[in-house]
Amino acid sequence: LHGAAAGVLALGFYAFLPEALAHAGLATLDLATALTLLASCYAFWMFARSGRWGWWWGTAGAVAGAFLVRYTALLLGPALLGIAVFEVLRRRARRPRRLWIGLLLLVPVVIVALDAGYLGAVQWAPLREWPLQSRSFQALQGLLPSLRLPLPFSWVMGLDYQARAGQAGITPTYLLGRVLAHPVWYYFPLAFLFKWPLGFWGALLVRAGRLRATRERSGAVLVLPVALLLASGMFFLPLDAGIRYMFPIMPFLCVWLGALAALPLVPGTRGRATWRRIGVALAVLQAVECGLAAPWYLSFFNRLSGGPGGGYTLLNDSNVDWGQGLIALRDEMTTRGIRRVHLAYHGTADPALYGIEYVPCLGGSPGRESDWLAVSSYYFVGLPQTMMTPAGRTPESVVMDFRALWSVPPAARPGDCMYLFRLRPGGMRR
Repeated sequence: LHGAAAGVLALGFYAFLPEALAHAGLATLDLATALTLLASCYAFWMFARSGRWGWWWGTAGAVAGAFLVRYTALLLGPALLGIAVFEVLRRRARRPRRLWIGLLLLVPVVIVALDAGYLGAVQWAPLREWPLQSRSFQALQGLLPSLRLPLPFSWVMGLDYQARAGQAGITPTYLLGRVLAHPVWYYFPLAFLFKWPLGFWGALLVRAGRLRATRERSGAVLVLPVALLLASGMFFLPLDAGIRYMFPIMPFLCVWLGALAALPLVPGTRGRATWRRIGVALAVLQAVECGLAAPWYLSFFNRLSGGPGGGYTLLNDSNVDWGQGLIALRDEMTTRGIRRVHLAYHGTADPALYGIEYVPCLGGSPGRESDWLAVSSYYFVGLPQTMMTPAGRTPESVVMDFRALWSVPPAARPGDCMYLFRLRPGGMRR
């Protein structure tokens, strides 16, 4: 969008994002979601400006991939519509009639992609027979009981599950040391404030301050998707369990920041080298911040929020602890000569698979099996969740009160997401 130097700077900001590095090392769909949403918006924007069917096919492939990756792809509907309206109103759409036809043709593309991706497992039963659980889907069920959807049963039920997870009282929100039973609209703004590197924040502020001095050729393709994603996460589809749900906005923001290498963008003005140096300096600052958190990028907090692993009382859940600390715990136990440990582990694998001999800690006073206690950050702050044990997951969520240990410095913090305490000898009897 703004030249090769801007592209390299954008890549620099993205490559040293703690969230990008964290989820690049986890078997999740967060990076794939960001990739397909960015590709969809960019390809459609190019289709709008060129009118070439080749860009439409690129859009169709990206949109199909996005819907097979994550339910966030539903936001592509208003995003692509907004891009089309913006380009038509600005008279930049090369062939407006073809643009609207191409937009409508994406609807059957999505249906075919989903049906093919789920191997034709379409449920043709009327909607009244579906075991829906979310309030929004149950309302639709009551309004249109005879409706038959040409969509895979598993996809619709997964969407229903996600809608229910965002309801008040279903998924707890942990913010500023409190466990809340309902989402709050300011969760993500505060989470960004705590979790984004200071170099990244500085670049955003500098770039925003230069808006009047630039010609924003790409406002629709960069700003509109970010605004829609933020609005949906804050007000319409809230799931306050981690900023990973807002990760798709990061590539858009990095591309927008890359223009610092091309400022000023208004012909006849000077100072491009100065702004490029500022952009590079902020990207280097971000890289240093990120490097100091290596290799535990998921639990990153900026220095004003406690530093790596230090802001867990501000935010928790998948912002800090996704059970990624087992290998670090095993290494710490080996170093200290610990044979067995009492363990409250937040994760989906049996720690014994990693060679950890443990006694599940489900509450109460630890027994004499070990003088050591390891607690995942998730349980340490009081969040509820089922727990993995040698016999499988507990049938009910486990909630434990570790407040007596909040003022006790841990012996170690494996992975910056677990806390290791010595129980005996040391005076800890409860």
